[in-house]
Amino acid sequence: MSRKRRQPKTSDSSEPSRQAVAAEPESGSGGETLLLEESPPTSAQWTILRERILTDQRDQPIVEVFQDAVWRGTIYRWGVATAFGKPCDLQIEWLTRTAVGANTAGKRFCGIEPDAMAWRFQESLVQNPNNLSDVWSVLSWAAAMPGLLHHLEEADWWSLLGTIQDFRDGLLQRDPTHPAVLIGVAEIGLTLAHRLRALPSCRRLADSSIEALKRWCEQDDLSVSAVLSQPHQCRLALASLLRQRRLLRFVGPAKPSNKKKQRKNGKSKSDVVGPAFEKSIDEIGIELATWVAALTGRGGVQAFSTLTTREVQDDVGKHGLLTYAADLDEESLRPAMKAALGTSQSKGRLAWQVSLPESMLHDEDARVACLLPEWDVRRGRMVVDYADRQTRLELAAGKSILISGTCESVVVVDGQPLEPEGDWEATCEYTDDDVHYLELEQLHQGGYVLQRQIMVVREDRCCFFADAVVRGRVPSGSARSADNPGDGDGNGTGRREQHKDPADALPLIEYQVRLPLADKIDVQGEQETTELFLGDHRRRALVMPLSAGEWKNASSTTRLQATEDRHLLLAARGRGQLFVPLWMDLSRDRFASKRTWRQLTVGEQLKLIPPRTAAAFRIQLGKTQWIVYRSMAVSGPRTFMGKQIIADFYCARFDAEEESYEDLITVEDNPS
Repeated sequence: MSRKRRQPKTSDSSEPSRQAVAAEPESGSGGETLLLEESPPTSAQWTILRERILTDQRDQPIVEVFQDAVWRGTIYRWGVATAFGKPCDLQIEWLTRTAVGANTAGKRFCGIEPDAMAWRFQESLVQNPNNLSDVWSVLSWAAAMPGLLHHLEEADWWSLLGTIQDFRDGLLQRDPTHPAVLIGVAEIGLTLAHRLRALPSCRRLADSSIEALKRWCEQDDLSVSAVLSQPHQCRLALASLLRQRRLLRFVGPAKPSNKKKQRKNGKSKSDVVGPAFEKSIDEIGIELATWVAALTGRGGVQAFSTLTTREVQDDVGKHGLLTYAADLDEESLRPAMKAALGTSQSKGRLAWQVSLPESMLHDEDARVACLLPEWDVRRGRMVVDYADRQTRLELAAGKSILISGTCESVVVVDGQPLEPEGDWEATCEYTDDDVHYLELEQLHQGGYVLQRQIMVVREDRCCFFADAVVRGRVPSGSARSADNPGDGDGNGTGRREQHKDPADALPLIEYQVRLPLADKIDVQGEQETTELFLGDHRRRALVMPLSAGEWKNASSTTRLQATEDRHLLLAARGRGQLFVPLWMDLSRDRFASKRTWRQLTVGEQLKLIPPRTAAAFRIQLGKTQWIVYRSMAVSGPRTFMGKQIIADFYCARFDAEEESYEDLITVEDNPS
């Protein structure tokens, strides 16, 4: 969208309507204010104003505000590469260096044309606050305005300032918890109020900017969720908050015109930016920083990003975002950041023992979760983003990313593909020293529900991923339901049609999910058995399709295989309902051990229960064994392998010598 060149606004309801730029008098000038007419100012007036702005920068250099983080403009590139999804280019580096007064005289910058850059920026700018990258671009130009006095003609400089002010004005009516308000209203306003304080139109922005920041911090739950709804922009929001935290120490509310007005408002700098306000900024900053650390994987690269460590150096280096974010809480965040970057190890100790944050984070509003065995990145981590109709999953083993991207699920019933009719919703979560567990579900056409379970067995370094296709609330006149015990009650139970084999009367369900392999990850199969290994230069994970037969020569309705387009395909079929689990072992110490798995017999009231109603599995690697049980219909006590249980889901370690169970998690039946 093209934008016309314009002059910046210099008056509002709080000041006389005369359009003028008022420059603060120099000390010893007798207290007179220099009025510089904007329509247009004379060359002499422009020279005075220009010199006044530059003098302000010398009197209070930007390094005094942001300290060492200004090194080569790093502070304004925090989170930018991750948000843009690509490395910062030469123009971004030139602009951010200009913003902090760093050297731009190098040969590599000789091709930069600031006037052409500014023109292209204004011509291409679109008011799209949902794209936080665009909002950051406006901020970077705002921060560079003093430095641009050396590069732009007078008319171009004023036009650029007007564009920035226009953009900010367009965000004033946005939801106060939106991250665009944090950067586009609060930070841009504070930046202009500080860097161009010689201009009344910029100085007056301090009040509304401080108020916008205060409202954003007061509704911390909503604000954090709004940021996390776009995880790749999380670092950008944290960076803005850290910069504003420093700016507030140097920018107070606009000066009242007289003492009477000051008493009427009843506010001073200490009132508006007081300890309570600073505490609220720190609290929301700590929460955002914790999320940033949890989302950080190998080499400091954020989950779902294809960037390299070198390309995010502005975030993870000596002057990087993660280093300065840790200052918010030395006791908790500092070790978390080091663990996330792999520069320290927790040596197997649990989070509460080393003052680390909780190792499972879940925001239901943003629909994102991080499941960390522990904070040390070498132990791997699981990130789940279920904000879209298809979930995204990233699984790391050590510093290697195994699976990363969109998990494409397909459900077909009697040859008819079923489309999702709603978003994913979290139905259960649980965390303790043994496991992190997350359960999601999504309603599909025909009353079917796709239920997804994701579990991390922390100490054992195992992951469990399972999908179940079950009947939910059955619409009138819908297809036949599964042959579960009891009368039809809308919970997946119903009367069976009279048939020689009741299973033949049930709908045929065909299901598949495609898990995207990360770059450089290969799949290696076994000659005789159906498990697969994932790895790069060494094996990283053993993947076992529990509902498939262990041996390739056995008949099975489940298959696990690699595809030519670099996905792990898990496909299954069955009648009535379907449960398709994967067990992934990430501990290389067990890869050479003898292994096996079996589907167990499940009984209820002396009758065998079909897998479409309930299923149980036994997994063994060396001397370590686990039991997994899943029910897909409400019932009384069921038994398997000598264990009697009433539960929706159950997982335990099994000691074969003592024939005992060490419970890891039990999810109780929920008939509603």
